[in-house]
Amino acid sequence: MLRFFRINDPYRLLAILIFLILFSLPLMTDPPALTRPELKAMVIGEALDNGQLMYAEVYDSTAPIAAGAFGVIDWLMGRSIIGRQIFALILIFFQAAFFAILLINNKAYADNSYVPGFIYGLLCFVSFDFLSVTPELLGSTVLLLALNNLFREIEFRVQRDGTIINVGFYTGLASVFVFTYSIFLVTAFVILLVFTRISFRKSLLLLFGFFLPHVIICIYYFYRDALPSLWNNFYLENLTHTDVNLISGSSLLVLGALPIIYFVFSLFMMTREARFTKYQSQLFQVMFLWIVFCLVEVFLTRQLSPHSLIIMIPSLAYLFSHYLLLIRRKWIAESMLWILIAGVVSVNLLAARGNMSSIDYSRMFVASPAKSIPFTDKKVMVLGDDLSVYRNNTLGGYFLDWRLSERTLNGIQYYDHVLTIDEMFLTCPPDVIVDQRGMFAALSNRIPSLSKQYRKQGDNLYVKN
Repeated sequence: MLRFFRINDPYRLLAILIFLILFSLPLMTDPPALTRPELKAMVIGEALDNGQLMYAEVYDSTAPIAAGAFGVIDWLMGRSIIGRQIFALILIFFQAAFFAILLINNKAYADNSYVPGFIYGLLCFVSFDFLSVTPELLGSTVLLLALNNLFREIEFRVQRDGTIINVGFYTGLASVFVFTYSIFLVTAFVILLVFTRISFRKSLLLLFGFFLPHVIICIYYFYRDALPSLWNNFYLENLTHTDVNLISGSSLLVLGALPIIYFVFSLFMMTREARFTKYQSQLFQVMFLWIVFCLVEVFLTRQLSPHSLIIMIPSLAYLFSHYLLLIRRKWIAESMLWILIAGVVSVNLLAARGNMSSIDYSRMFVASPAKSIPFTDKKVMVLGDDLSVYRNNTLGGYFLDWRLSERTLNGIQYYDHVLTIDEMFLTCPPDVIVDQRGMFAALSNRIPSLSKQYRKQGDNLYVKN
């Protein structure tokens, strides 16, 4: 197989697509349980598709372009899991193909081949949740465009204004998919400083490109009279708070044990056997710096899960491909490739089915709704942090992320907060209120009309009359 992908033939991309489809078929035909990121993406997409404005009418800290993408996906396919998996597969194939072509065009290897594209696609099946539409998957697509422009800048060593602005713009665009991807602005600056001695003027162009997407978004929210909501619920929240990790560090280590072993092998082989040109040596250093900053981003990420590691795949695919191509004995190289394929795919499927006790996905999955919540297909407002009720219902009102919502709900002594809540019940009234925190009584005291609109049912449910 390694020999097949070593041939510089664009039709090898079709073979990569076929392999990706084969790898994904078990996950599509028998999908694992719904994950919390998937459910939140569905709820946000439905709300935006219904005309609600993110941050002002949907209280959550998801980045704006990612939220907009969820709205488009909901408009196209609703809650279809298979549709979202196919869309994710298309994105993974695009990334793998683009990465392979990127390395060929930039002469990263002595011989042009599509091995890196195949390795890239394979590594996207380290965990089952890579095959879902997440902000990380969307943002990593844009980061590949930034990486391509960095390679161009290093190759020509003539600092072109357009290339510098593109690097800044793509890193800025990535940061409005995943806010912690802002770290790649620092990555780009360090790489340009080390390898091209970027000037002060070009540094300002880099910053201009980075802030351009943010300025456009701010102008849009200013026009919608919702700039304070954007600041409080996106920028300030992402700068000051972190979420609970969805998977333990030990589970991630077991999940990534084989790629870590190949990473060590690759570094050892490349430092001993590789014969680089000066430019290829610089690319190797760039990819190594990239993976270092990826580790920093993973440390800073607000909600750690396996798909948080997707930004490391370009560097790993680059290193693994070098390692396999440098092995002199062809049968050993083929064997190492097949071991990687078998190991990645088998661990993925076994862990997704719960057959590996050392990998615990339990915190990622959405719990079944409580039996005390018997309704479906309703607009629901949850006064609390249990989102499992949205498995069979949609968002009613504005309050999705509890940490953001409780600022308003606990501040009902302030007129502005009462006005916001009252406007919510007028424009987007929920059919059912799940009062997990016992707050409805205080709300109805401040807004007396609520007690007439909703009747109590059970311990903590309020149903619209």
